[in-house]
Amino acid sequence: MSPHLSAESLSRRQLLTTTLGGAMLAVSAGRVMPAVAQEATPGAASPFAELGLPTLDVTVTGTGYEGIPDSIEAGRYLVTITAGEDTAETGGGGVAFLQPAGMTGDEFITMLGELSGPPDESGEGAAAATPIDGGAASPAAEGGEMDGPPPFFYESVLAGGAYAPPGASAEVVLDLTPGDWVAWGDDPEAPQAPVAFTVTGEMPADLVEPESSATLTLGEYVIKVTEGEITTGSQVLRIDNIGAQPHFVFAGSTTVGVTDAEVEAVLEGDLTGTPAAVDFDPDTDFMPVFNTGTQSMGTSQWVFVPEVPAGQLLLLCFFPDLADGLPHANHGMYTLIEIEE
Repeated sequence: MSPHLSAESLSRRQLLTTTLGGAMLAVSAGRVMPAVAQEATPGAASPFAELGLPTLDVTVTGTGYEGIPDSIEAGRYLVTITAGEDTAETGGGGVAFLQPAGMTGDEFITMLGELSGPPDESGEGAAAATPIDGGAASPAAEGGEMDGPPPFFYESVLAGGAYAPPGASAEVVLDLTPGDWVAWGDDPEAPQAPVAFTVTGEMPADLVEPESSATLTLGEYVIKVTEGEITTGSQVLRIDNIGAQPHFVFAGSTTVGVTDAEVEAVLEGDLTGTPAAVDFDPDTDFMPVFNTGTQSMGTSQWVFVPEVPAGQLLLLCFFPDLADGLPHANHGMYTLIEIEE
């Protein structure tokens, strides 16, 4: 992969590699879940096992999904993702859950192959800033408009999901409400064939809430720890999206000492093809820590992170903006957190 890509060379498929540099370089408008390998901590016990939640066990193969039933009851689910060894060619596999707006799951799957064109250039329907302090957006790169998903994606319900490297597993707790749903790769160009299924009944009145170390709140254009603290070691993180647009979180760790200005310089340089003059190498000085499936406004998910190292943790959202198609990180949606020993 070339160390720097121009905006014109970015494909619709967002292939995030195993370094933060690759994540910044390979962002595009069509990918929703970052394909970053996350090593599980040997012997780490599931924090969700004793909650008594209904379970959904999904095996991701190189071409599809196993374990998605035709119909399930509405509820809060413990979803376990296992990526088959045949996902090695793409670096692993993930599954996310989408409730399409105004169409059935089968109609959505048919539509996936027909997606083309930029978002609404009028900007109508673009999200307003949400009430989180520090949410001011940074300017997008000059002339950096990119193609993004059609407005339809911003109207659907995205409940989140999980990703696992080949031969490994990942866990997430999320809500599946009544209606037509699709299990898919969080990307129109993912190699796995989407699966439509139906969620029946009503959501239970009393939903079990997993304990979490910290809550990450997402909005336009900010990622902020609003409760608790991210610490070293394994932990559960609650992810709330209060923004009007879909968001996800990609997290990378470094010990070299990075500033917000340097992060912004790398992000803008990757869009323009101009190498950023920074005192670190984004291709080698960051280690991926976790990533979350895309979720829409009003949704929460709980992700199990096997290991958070000490150092700086950089959190970013790369979902394309409704107004201009640029990754949300290029509008200032990133934050640096110091993780103490």
